[in-house]
This record gives sequence, C-alpha cells and structure tokens, in this order.
Amino acid sequence: MSTFRFPGLIESDELLMRPPEPRDAQALFDDMLSDVATTRDLSFARHTQLDETLAFIDEAQEGWRTGTLIRWVLEDRASGRLTGLIELRPHPPRVELGVVISRRGGARRRRAGLYALRKLLKWLIAQPPFLRIFAYCAVDGDAHSSMERLGFTLEAKLRNHECRPNLGLIAADSYLYAMTRPLHPPSDTPAIRWLEEHTSLETI
Repeated sequence: MSTFRFPGLIESDELLMRPPEPRDAQALFDDMLSDVATTRDLSFARHTQLDETLAFIDEAQEGWRTGTLIRWVLEDRASGRLTGLIELRPHPPRVELGVVISRRGGARRRRAGLYALRKLLKWLIAQPPFLRIFAYCAVDGDAHSSMERLGFTLEAKLRNHECRPNLGLIAADSYLYAMTRPLHPPSDTPAIRWLEEHTSLETI
C-alpha cells in the first residue's frame, strides 16, 4: 500500500478531475471504453458490456483505497460530459502514466485535457517519492505525437512489447517515453502553486 496521498479533486476553469464513480459507468462506456476510435491502441479489450465498465470503476475505487492505482475521470465543467481518463500506477521512485482521451470530445476538450495533464505532471515530478514518470505509446497511434510537448523524452522503441487486442494483435511495438526529476527540483513553481490552489486531498 502506498502512503503517498494523491489529490482526489483537481479543478481548472474548464475541467474537473475526480475519481470515477458508479454513476459514471454509462458515460464511460458510451463515450470512451466501448468506442472503436478511442480504444484502438489500448492494451486492454474494448468494453462490450456495461458490467465491464462497472468493474473498471470498482478497480479504480480499490486502487484509491490502497494507493496502488490512481484513476481520474476528466469532466467538462460546462457540459458535464466525461472527456478522458488519467491513470497513475505508482511504484516509487517511478510512476507509470496512462491516458485515454475520448475521440468524441472535440478538439477544445482534448486541449483542455492535455493542459490539465501537463500541470499534473509538473507537480508530480516535483514530489519527493518520484524521480521518474514513464508511459508507453503505440508506435502507429496518435498519442506519441503529444509526449514531447508534455515534457517527455523518447527513450526506446520496444519490440513486441504490448498486446493490442482491439487490433487483433497479440504483440505490438511501443515507444517508451519518460521524464525524470532533476537532482534538486525547485520547491516552488507556477505549476506547483496552480495545483495547490485547485486541488482537494479528499479521496473516496
């Protein structure tokens, strides 16, 4: 069990990041986890039944309790629609990042999600337990095009690293991206101040 406390609520002018709840199941299923375009490059199978999405939410709630899986939904404040998911799997000194952005959300909502993610990453890499944030991206997908803009460095191309069940592939190549914390990270930056102003440490 991890003792590090992640913020349960993160707010910006456009988005609310919060742990998923059972009431989110239908929206998650319809707009993301059963959507062909959104799930194309994911390493888990596209959901075909709502019960799968409810189990996905149960897994997230247990992860918050143990600190081993931190999963937020991104809620558009204007419409209430869910536009994405951000997932962290902490194993200090490293933490793995996963992101799902709905292909049905529109360009503005995708930009808002990337803005919130950038702020979260800048805060996270400054926290004492974490020296490294890493993520895997499909080499023929769209996600890797944003990684360097988010501050990541391409470290490797991994052959046959992950399955791509939604493409019918038992193994496919992935890019490995990472960002590492400087030896003496600053204790006060605009990103850290922003997160402190817009977060609540309450968790479910």
